[in-house]
Amino acid sequence: MADERKPLDVLIDISDSLRDILALIKAHLPKPVAPARDLDSKFGDPEVKFMPRDWTGVSYKGSHMSECPAELLDMLAETFDYFADQSEAQNELTGSGKPVAPYRRRDAARARGWAKRKREGWVSVGRPDAQEAPGDDGFGADASGF
Repeated sequence: MADERKPLDVLIDISDSLRDILALIKAHLPKPVAPARDLDSKFGDPEVKFMPRDWTGVSYKGSHMSECPAELLDMLAETFDYFADQSEAQNELTGSGKPVAPYRRRDAARARGWAKRKREGWVSVGRPDAQEAPGDDGFGADASGF
């Protein structure tokens, strides 16, 4: 017995199936890791502006990613990925009208890149003591003057 469905219905079913397959593939692909040239660029070592809610260690807020432990960077990457998904769902835009999600995904990739470097033995020279406030020069203000 031949399929009695309309051609449009068949195409919609195919489209839905392809969307499901694509979602499965995306879910199982490794997340992007920033390359060395990005990490070494002017913007490749961003400041940590918040601590992930599940982080129980020392606060690295105000530090650069290069100064953070790999475990924290993994959590930051997951959080940035989540924020990117939320921004995409809400069509969030920057002040200049560009989508926010790609910037958050780039920060997630940078966090994964720094975590990878840390696990490979890279050592930061910027933060010798995790208990010391970032940028504290002993004069009560950091280098930015705040």
